[in-house]
Amino acid sequence: MDEDELILQQQEEGERLKQRRRIDDITWLMGDARGRRFVWDHLKTTRYEGRTTLFDTHGGRQSYLLGAYEIGRNLSEEIRALRPEQYLLMVRENADQPQEVQS
Repeated sequence: MDEDELILQQQEEGERLKQRRRIDDITWLMGDARGRRFVWDHLKTTRYEGRTTLFDTHGGRQSYLLGAYEIGRNLSEEIRALRPEQYLLMVRENADQPQEVQS
């Protein structure tokens, strides 16, 4: 094995480790109610989950809102791909309850 192949192999192994670590982090975060609350709050802050508009008459502000939305969308897609059952649990935990259930 020459030096270039060795370097390439080390880079690939590093990427696999990084990917495995990311999967483990998402699994750990979504495995606890506190983590799911944190993620839900993040999705609401980025306006990905919620009933708020992204429209703004100021172009700079609208660009900012769309950028934040994309961050939320990327996080949501990653969680739904890796831990779909935990994503649904998070949505159920944060869904508005009917009025008679809240009392």
